[in-house]
Amino acid sequence: MRYSRPNGAPHVRLRNLRFILGEVMRKKPFHAVVAAIALCFATATPAQTYPSKPVRVIVPYGPGGSTDLTGRTVSQKLQEAFGQPFVVENKPGASAQIGAAEVAKAAPDGYTLLVGAPQMFIINPLFFKDMRYDAENGFTPIAITLLSPNYILTHPSLPAKTLQELVAHAKANPGKLNFASSGVGSSGHLTGLLLNKLAGIEMQHIGYKGSAGAVQDTLAGQVQVLIDQPVPGISHVRAGKLRGIAVGTTTRVSATPDIPTVQEQGVADFESSTWFGFWAPAGTPKPVVDRLWAEIQKIMKMPDVQDKFAPAGYIPTAISPEDTAARVKADREKWTRVAREAGIKPE
Repeated sequence: MRYSRPNGAPHVRLRNLRFILGEVMRKKPFHAVVAAIALCFATATPAQTYPSKPVRVIVPYGPGGSTDLTGRTVSQKLQEAFGQPFVVENKPGASAQIGAAEVAKAAPDGYTLLVGAPQMFIINPLFFKDMRYDAENGFTPIAITLLSPNYILTHPSLPAKTLQELVAHAKANPGKLNFASSGVGSSGHLTGLLLNKLAGIEMQHIGYKGSAGAVQDTLAGQVQVLIDQPVPGISHVRAGKLRGIAVGTTTRVSATPDIPTVQEQGVADFESSTWFGFWAPAGTPKPVVDRLWAEIQKIMKMPDVQDKFAPAGYIPTAISPEDTAARVKADREKWTRVAREAGIKPE
């Protein structure tokens, strides 16, 4: 069996050291040789010794939400794997800008990490002129670890039982159908705008301060449609208090197999899901990122980790740093286009 050794393998470092020593000894005095040796071993240190002290993991929201659950679950496993504390710190405020800015300004050494979501990288720049950090260039992606589908749910009193019927009802009653989300600029808000655009309808958005109010008013029939992530809405679907019309992912979700996708129901090119994962400050050494990524891949396959998320309607995953960067870029382009066409401007 043929295999390739990693770039940092001992025989590679030794060959590099011999070359450097040969060059330096021909041209420099002995003290320069000693410095060259120290430099050779210093360059290998971050990858070999990381982490050698506690790692701060910043969650830019309060305790208890999806981002917090993601951060704490993965951090606990990283602590077990590396033998160093991965300390989760909740830093809420300013639409997640306080926590994100703290990570962006931290030393790029892998000892301060961000548990990120689209709000930090995509949504905030769409709504705020003055940002506390560089959303596009201020971070190094490590991995997306969790996908959260956006669901379209309705009150049972609404005659529509499928997405096709919902679209037909909206077209027959232009501007009269409302949809609730957890807030202006939330993934539910943007998902509704995307559905309006692709399906050719005019549902009106009602933004709440969090999912609880949106769910409560939909349960009461004050709002006909709810577009939100799986928790807490899916529990009400299972209880028969809300109707699951569609899920925004391109394939059905294992926890809700009876809810068809939007694409299945005739709205082509529709995809809407939120993601959560880990980022480091821009400039963090690649060997450090690679060590974290290698361990996260293992963690997200663990049965107890899967069981934390899958039954609730989330999709545990492990998306590489490169693919994470590509996903963020693609989503930024998509949601920026949707927001601009809806007349949303930063304020």
